[in-house]
Amino acid sequence: MKKQPLNRNIIGLGANSFFTDFSTEMILPLLPIFLERFLHATKTQIGIIEGLAELSVALLIALSGFYSDRLGRRKGIVVFGYGLSNLIKPLAFFAQSATMIMTIRIGDRLAKGIRVAPRDALISASTPKGSSGFVFGFHKMMDGAGALVGSLSAFGLLWWLGESETTFRTIFALSIIPGIISMIILIFIITDVPFKPAPSRSFHPSALPSQFYWLVGFQTLFSLFAMNYSFMILKASDNGLALAIIPLAYALYNLTQAFFAIPIGKLADRFGKATLLSFIYLAFGLGALAMTTLGTLGVWIGFGIYGFFAGGFNSLAKAIISDTAPHDLKATAYGVYYTFVGFATLASLSVAGWAWDNYGSTLLFMFASSCAIVLSFALFVMRDRLTHP
Repeated sequence: MKKQPLNRNIIGLGANSFFTDFSTEMILPLLPIFLERFLHATKTQIGIIEGLAELSVALLIALSGFYSDRLGRRKGIVVFGYGLSNLIKPLAFFAQSATMIMTIRIGDRLAKGIRVAPRDALISASTPKGSSGFVFGFHKMMDGAGALVGSLSAFGLLWWLGESETTFRTIFALSIIPGIISMIILIFIITDVPFKPAPSRSFHPSALPSQFYWLVGFQTLFSLFAMNYSFMILKASDNGLALAIIPLAYALYNLTQAFFAIPIGKLADRFGKATLLSFIYLAFGLGALAMTTLGTLGVWIGFGIYGFFAGGFNSLAKAIISDTAPHDLKATAYGVYYTFVGFATLASLSVAGWAWDNYGSTLLFMFASSCAIVLSFALFVMRDRLTHP
């Protein structure tokens, strides 16, 4: 009899992610506007801050994954990473400069770097065979649902308290509440899945299969021109969307992310994860095109499509790694994957911020759209290389 994919660990890790993202997304949709409006940061500075934040994840994620594989346990590292993140994020309440925000963002992302690879490996170890797409889709759905509640909370508080700097700081401080709930769930609900560590204390690239490196290659190329949430939010403002409405548009992104995450995972289990990933690339390209050409309407269309993209981009990659990487090297594989994507994201966001300041947003978004569409077709043609030896 086939095991049910939603066991205690999968549900508990999903609930933990729900409340963590609830906390995070009370802050993230407001942060680019807070930086630009109240701390007078340029687009270049915002791009560098976000790029360094993603690089911080990359610097620790491979080390954390490798250590977790050598230790033979996951939960302790996951608890430490989540705890550190939930303590650091609300410190945005005290920020008086872009440099302080950068320090907080880097600290939060370092904490993410500690937890992500062992957490994904713990999810993988708790997943019944043949349902990795569904399980990682469920986890992404819980991420998106928590993010939706967090961004709607930010919108509600902005509407209720007004668009002042004090309101922004109050929202940052309140984000600690769902963060505490996430830690209670993680500590008392989740159980570890111990395993026998690999006998070798060193990692050799040849220990991971060729499918893994094809995946990393495509995801790294895509990350070199893709932009993250911060530039989508700044584009919404640039297109004329009112400040208090931007978190609502961001909530649409989180709604579509949560809505499509499980269907994407189910379709991937049925038709192939690399095939679905190629459609994810195409969705990003179409969303960026809409935001470039359709003004305010394009903001809503773009955020909706971007949610579909976010519902599958990393979750499908993690499912492919879950299916192809050796059991005792899964956290290491996740770490290597995030490292390459993190360095590519640093380069992408830094250049994107400079390009926006010097040439405007239209050229930037058109370039990203064109590259995404081309790469989606390339991935579709070469999809078997990501899933078959």
